[in-house]
Amino acid sequence: MARTNESALQQEMLAWIRQNQYSYLATVDKKQPHVRPIVLFSFNDAYWLVTFSGDSKVAQIANNKWVEICVPLMEDGHTGYIRMVGTATIVTNASLKAEAAEQCYFFDEYFSGYDDPDYTLISFDASDAEYLRPGESFSQSFTLKRY
Repeated sequence: MARTNESALQQEMLAWIRQNQYSYLATVDKKQPHVRPIVLFSFNDAYWLVTFSGDSKVAQIANNKWVEICVPLMEDGHTGYIRMVGTATIVTNASLKAEAAEQCYFFDEYFSGYDDPDYTLISFDASDAEYLRPGESFSQSFTLKRY
């Protein structure tokens, strides 16, 4: 398939993420990388992660904001991926936490409300991406733009 302009690629990539894709988050603790599954979702033109406050990723992000997220893709028996690099921030704004809780499809299964002390919201500000469409052989890399 022919290469696509960055704007179209970003919109295509966002369509995958809007499906509440399971993804993998990579953080660093000292010099050791740590990768784990997590759900990445998008609303208000931003990316978000919800986790338990005591999870190691929260402390790792507080110490080193640089992270990478990989979203594995599957379509018609073919695999692909979205990789995004950027910074993560622990969100303390109560109204934003409440709004994100409403957007997260599994929130009520794990938390008693947006003010639950065990609930941590993480914002992810992606700067660059690599996208391999399912079934293609070559990925495309680009800088993410805000619209």
